[in-house]
Amino acid sequence: MSAPLHLERNAIVPTAPHRSAPSERPNAADSELLAFAQGAELAVHDLYAKAVDSGRFTGDELTMLEQFSAHHLAYAQSINGLIGKDATNKRNEGVYAAYASQMATGSAAYRTLQSLENTLVATHTDILSRLENHDAATLVASIITVEARQSAVFGVLPSLNLSSALDNTSSSIAPGSSAPVETTVAP
Repeated sequence: MSAPLHLERNAIVPTAPHRSAPSERPNAADSELLAFAQGAELAVHDLYAKAVDSGRFTGDELTMLEQFSAHHLAYAQSINGLIGKDATNKRNEGVYAAYASQMATGSAAYRTLQSLENTLVATHTDILSRLENHDAATLVASIITVEARQSAVFGVLPSLNLSSALDNTSSSIAPGSSAPVETTVAP
């Protein structure tokens, strides 16, 4: 048995941390951009699932593709939690169709997935620049960081090179995008 806890008369007792008020929901414009991002993430998840299910990858390569697929699904779910009823929870068929046919071989799949990661980095960077909601911006910024790293992983595979990830010339595919977004990593 442990001894009873006795407090001195002037002891400071820790209290539960103060909770801030719930953040505001994203406005209509933010929700529209985030719904687009969610659809793109679901399309990319399905493209990774297509690569996983192709039977062309085993071992560490298969595990990598499964993890990247899971990341994109988690991003879509996080966006869903942020925008609630405004979420479509449907993949963007245009994004899926634009890339699905380019994944015929293992090395082609890697090039396609790296290109897609680069496109998402540019797209999410564009979306980030237009978001007003702080929580939405924080979420999108966290997604950008991981997707840039995933692109870099493809760049160290024997069939690709790191400059193909670092010198990202991809353009945003977000609705209302007016100009390419510079995402080149400085040396």
